[in-house]
Amino acid sequence: TAPRTDGPGPHPADGVVERRLHPVTPLRRAWAPVAVLVGWAVHDPDQAQRQLSRLTTTHLLIGLAVLIPAAALYGFLTWWFTHYAVTDTELRIRTGLLFRRTAHIRLERVQAIDVTQPLLARVAGVAKLKLDVIGTGKKDELAFLGADEARALRAELLARAAGLAPETAHEVGEAPSRHLLRVPPGVLAVSLLLTGATWGTLIAAVLVPTLLWLATHNLWTVLATALPLLGAAGASSAGRFVGEYDWTVAESPDGLRLDHGLLDRAHETVPPGRVQTVRIVEPLLWRRRGWVRVELDVAGSSNSVLLPVAPREIAESVVARVLPGVTVPAGPALSRPPRRA
Repeated sequence: TAPRTDGPGPHPADGVVERRLHPVTPLRRAWAPVAVLVGWAVHDPDQAQRQLSRLTTTHLLIGLAVLIPAAALYGFLTWWFTHYAVTDTELRIRTGLLFRRTAHIRLERVQAIDVTQPLLARVAGVAKLKLDVIGTGKKDELAFLGADEARALRAELLARAAGLAPETAHEVGEAPSRHLLRVPPGVLAVSLLLTGATWGTLIAAVLVPTLLWLATHNLWTVLATALPLLGAAGASSAGRFVGEYDWTVAESPDGLRLDHGLLDRAHETVPPGRVQTVRIVEPLLWRRRGWVRVELDVAGSSNSVLLPVAPREIAESVVARVLPGVTVPAGPALSRPPRRA
């Protein structure tokens, strides 16, 4: 663990300059105490309802007067005691008020760095930096940075990871990119309407609760079944449309860049040489239009979609950029299992 410092500035051990996150970060972290109370209420709704019924208006006002300043103080302190610094070989992230923790992220182990902007972050002009690191199960992140600062830091980290000298890494900037394709929102909407899973979950969300009501006449049983089914139906239709809206693919020296999202905007990179598997999916109702969906597995990354929908010829050209020298065989070129199988 690195020695403690009271604020941003040169690190006492090696002179590395430490920086804080964006000043709006406390607003995001202040929700943690409130989330604890909400989680308790959801976990034990009966007990929460009994406790709330005992409270008077005066008690509620006193509780809010205590909770809101406490949440604000918690958000401010977590922001104040969080610093990050970039050295020649690593990214350091120091956190913790009572229990100090320093994460040392070796730059040579960084596979990809994504910039994401949830809806409120886009309004505030900030962004979140997510790092894919070899050997870690989850992404390390810096949330939040100014949008321009996040892109500049991403470019600097990738430049240092590529072996550029620290004094020139600041000047490199973001690598240039060449636009390849964009999925029109209308095409995406039609593709979702022609997907069997969308209609299957919608039919199940209507049919199953109806049958349960006829069989049990128990409202809570129906709600406990209907809400998850409605959530699955929304995730497979409206959720996918919102997440895959304005899907854009561009080519750059650090890999294929994927920009997408209607509310939460994501800027992801598929690094060269890290793709393990590519799948071309052809739903039944897409085949007459010649559309396919391209999914992939990237080492150390949670991203699983390369193209939500595209003509097969275009999809094959994008796959060729991800896996140079690999050709996608057409249906007739594939061999069926022998009859005895």
